[in-house]
Amino acid sequence: MLEVKKLSKVYESNGRKVEAINDLSFRVEDKQFIALVGPSGCGKTTFLKIAAGLLEKTDGEILLDGKEISGPGQDRGMVFQNFTLFPWLTVRENIGFGPTLREVNSEEKQKIVEHYLRITGLTEFADFYPKDLSGGMQQRAAIGRTLANNPKILLMDEPFGSLDTQTRSQMQEFLTKLWESDHQTIVFVTHDVNEAIFLADKVCVLSKRPTKIKNVYDVPFPRPRAHKIKHAPEFFTFASKIAKELEE
Repeated sequence: MLEVKKLSKVYESNGRKVEAINDLSFRVEDKQFIALVGPSGCGKTTFLKIAAGLLEKTDGEILLDGKEISGPGQDRGMVFQNFTLFPWLTVRENIGFGPTLREVNSEEKQKIVEHYLRITGLTEFADFYPKDLSGGMQQRAAIGRTLANNPKILLMDEPFGSLDTQTRSQMQEFLTKLWESDHQTIVFVTHDVNEAIFLADKVCVLSKRPTKIKNVYDVPFPRPRAHKIKHAPEFFTFASKIAKELEE
């Protein structure tokens, strides 16, 4: 479980203090998929970087399974908008990078790599280099590489933001099926309200900077979900309610 308690972050810029996050508190239960939506520049990415241990907080705390986060760790996986694959390694080698660092024995490492090649649909492309893959395939490989480290929680920062509309829809379906298969705990940042509702169990609406939680919505649509749900009147009504709150 991830617990965020009265988290604050203040930057110094040109001799003045800029408050990015103020008194942010919420909880993510194990195996839960949470989406964070909020205005551009409100502090969503700042929060994820603090949760990943890549940025120091100013005040408050973030706990993972009761232990305070104070730096990067294998227990958290991060997926960015850019694909962050090692260009000199094949897909197979990228996915196997974490287990190699952890000195997993060769037989177990092979099982891990084959598993994530299969669930990301990249078995036929295992020996391809990133430059030879489409954007969606590169992001699937990046997700597979992150999951191969066996993190307790997956932190995703606009991971589909740079993809075209069709590929983005395909990746949303891929991530939904992946979650339904493995029930990985996920915190997913997005500007897209429809994407947040389609993917998540709960949608947390964040305020303008300095960010706080304005509201938390339970997503009322059962799983498994298909994209046709986005065309349902009740989906449109629910999305409009959240979008209106974002504008206030």
